[in-house]
Amino acid sequence: MTIRNPREGRSRTRMTLGRLVACAALLAPAAALAATVDTCPELQTTPVAPNGTRYARLETAVRTGVGTLYPGAVLLLAERGRIVHRAAFGDAQTLASTPEGTLRPLAKPRAMAIDTLFDMASVTKVEATTAAILHLVGTGRLSLDDRLGMLLPGFRDTDKAEITLRQLLTHRAGLWEWQPTWLHRDTSGQVLPYLAALPLRYPVGARFAYSDLGFMLLGTIVVQAAGMPLDRYLRETVYRPLGMVDTGFLPAPALGRRAAATSEGDAYQRRMAETGKPYPAAPFPPVQPFSGYRSAMLIGEANDANAWLGWGGVAGHAGLFSTATDLARYAQTLLNGGCYGRWRLAPAETIAAFEQTPFDPDQALGFHKTELSGIAAPFYGHSGFTGTWFAFSPRLGLTVVLLTNRLHRRDGEPYPALNALQETVLREAVAAMARRGENHRKGHAWR
Repeated sequence: MTIRNPREGRSRTRMTLGRLVACAALLAPAAALAATVDTCPELQTTPVAPNGTRYARLETAVRTGVGTLYPGAVLLLAERGRIVHRAAFGDAQTLASTPEGTLRPLAKPRAMAIDTLFDMASVTKVEATTAAILHLVGTGRLSLDDRLGMLLPGFRDTDKAEITLRQLLTHRAGLWEWQPTWLHRDTSGQVLPYLAALPLRYPVGARFAYSDLGFMLLGTIVVQAAGMPLDRYLRETVYRPLGMVDTGFLPAPALGRRAAATSEGDAYQRRMAETGKPYPAAPFPPVQPFSGYRSAMLIGEANDANAWLGWGGVAGHAGLFSTATDLARYAQTLLNGGCYGRWRLAPAETIAAFEQTPFDPDQALGFHKTELSGIAAPFYGHSGFTGTWFAFSPRLGLTVVLLTNRLHRRDGEPYPALNALQETVLREAVAAMARRGENHRKGHAWR
C-alpha cells in the first residue's frame, strides 16, 4: 500500500482542477461553435465504380510525367463529397543512401500507393497553419485585424508591429521571401528573436511578396493564441475530428516508412544560403558556423531546411506530412462551408472571408486562387516545393489532388516545373466532371 501525504494530495487536486478549468476555457468556444453545427457531408472515401474512358486523358497526363517530371504520383478527384477517382503511378522511392554516403538505385523500387505519405512542403501553409487560424478566428480567439505587435510581445517595438493577420495571410506584410533561419538561432535554439530583429524588406502592405517567414510567424501566433504547440493543436483540434489519422508533423517511424522519398539531404537549400539565389541574403551575419546539414536521402523527414534545421520539424510554413485522402477530407470541410459531419472548423462566413482576395486577384487568405479561361468557377488551393498540389472549387463541389515526389533525384539534377501539368489536370478534371454530369442529367446545361 502506498501512503500519500494528504497535503500533497490536496495540492495535486488543486493543480488538476486548475488544469481542468484552463482546458475548459480553451475548449468552450469550440464547444459553442460545434453546438451550432448541422450535419454536413463527410467525404465518401470508397471510390465509385471505375470508368475506363472518363478519366483516360487525365491518367495519361499524369502517367506521362513518370520518369521525367517525377518518379511517381498520386491523383485523387472528389465530386460533391465522394471520391470518384484515385490512382497511384510509378514509384515512391528509386534511390537509397549507402553507408559510404553515396546513392544507389534500388534493386526493386518502392511502388507508389494511394495511401503513400507525402512531405507537403508549402501545402503546410493551408492544410495546417491556415486551418488553425481559421479555427481560432472562427472561435473568436483571433481577429484578422489583430496586429503582430499585440499578438507576439517580441515584435511590439519593431518595424513589424503594425502588420495585421490579414496581411500575413496574403503575403502583404513586407517580409523577406526566404532566409536561412537555421543559421540565426539564438543560444537556446530559437529562431523568433532573429525574425523580430530582421528589418523589413518592403514597406508593409506595399506589394505582394510570397514569404515563408510570414507563415513561420503565423505558426507562432497559433501557439500563442492556443496555448499549446502547433502540432498538438492541429492534431487534437482539427485532424482528429476530421479523421485525418495520417496527417501531422514529425511522423513516427512506422508511418514515416510509408513516405515518398524527397531529396538527397539539404544540399539544394545549403546552396541557396551560400549563394543568395534565388533569394538574396539579408544583411544579417550568421550567429555561428553550421555543421548540421543532412546528406542522406530524406524519407519521413521534412525536406525544408528551415522547418527541419531551424524549427525542429514543426513550422508554420512547411513540415507537414499527409496523404491524398486526408487532404481531400480537409478540402471537403472547406467545400461544406467549414463543417464536416457534426464538427465545425469555422462558421461559413469566416470561410467565405478567407476566400476573398483583398489585395491581389490570385491570393486569398492563405489560399492561392486560380481562374482558368473557359471555366466559370474559381479554384482555391496551394502547391508545395516537393511536388505537392491541390485545388478545390466551392461552386463546382470539386476537389483535385496531385501529389508527386519531383525532388527524388540525384543532387544537381534540375527540379522540373509542374505548373503546366497542374493546369492540364485541373482542366481534364473539370471536363471529366462535365461528362459525368451529362450522363446523370441528360438535357441539362452544365457550367
